[in-house]
Amino acid sequence: MSFGDVLVDAKSTYGRGEQVAVEFVTGHPKNDLRRGGTFLEIQRLADGKWVRHADDGDWDTKYHWARTFVAESKAVVHWKIHPNAPIGKYRVVHFGNWKNGWNGAISAFSGTSRTFVVS
Repeated sequence: MSFGDVLVDAKSTYGRGEQVAVEFVTGHPKNDLRRGGTFLEIQRLADGKWVRHADDGDWDTKYHWARTFVAESKAVVHWKIHPNAPIGKYRVVHFGNWKNGWNGAISAFSGTSRTFVVS
């Protein structure tokens, strides 16, 4: 497994009011606290481009981190789909950083869920 890999993917379709949950292989959040950034984005396909619909500053999203092994962790991104969310195609993107155990270098990564439909 590599950082950013999806462990548990989104279902292919959701209704408004349902909850999306996606698990990723991740690094420790203290590797970069992402001040001025985000650990997650809910992206919506609009006019052929992926645009940010929500991030970790939104009430409808939650980000949970847990250590799974000595140098491995998982992140679970939850999104409660608002009853008025636009119908369309979405995906979950996770942003993180991992630390090299040999030289201490910190590197960024991202992971992306499958595309799913909100109807």
